[in-house]
Amino acid sequence: MHRCAKALPALLALIAAVPAAHAAESTTLLKTTRSWDGTPYPAYPSRQPQITVLRIVIPPHSTLAWHHHPVINAAYVLKGALTVEKRAEGPGSSCSLAEGEVLPELVGQVHRGYTGEQGTTLIVFYAGTGGEDITVPDVLPERSPPTNPAPPCRTLPRQD
Repeated sequence: MHRCAKALPALLALIAAVPAAHAAESTTLLKTTRSWDGTPYPAYPSRQPQITVLRIVIPPHSTLAWHHHPVINAAYVLKGALTVEKRAEGPGSSCSLAEGEVLPELVGQVHRGYTGEQGTTLIVFYAGTGGEDITVPDVLPERSPPTNPAPPCRTLPRQD
């Protein structure tokens, strides 16, 4: 008998013993038409779309500068925790995120983020158009972050 023919049964037995490849798994982390404060997103411009993805590392006990985004974006907390705060004060003006959570960001509203005891690593996806800024700094008087803990962003009603 040919050497290959002798090896074939052993090879088939080995293949049968290997577990089948696992199917890919998909989990929807976010699907929304509104930002975290419930504001509906604006329509996309009719120019060439451009997707930008940033990895942002924020050290512990840091407060980002006030800014706004002219484009729709969402942030995924890869590591750590973050609190976001709108410049406009009042109910629902801040919320907190933990590792593994996603934030549908504000568009056209001044806001900032800050960290506590632990730093944060974010992956942020921006859906804009070529040549358009994704973040615009706003020069405003400083204000200390709130001392009361913010509610989790996932608990805020977005009415989707």
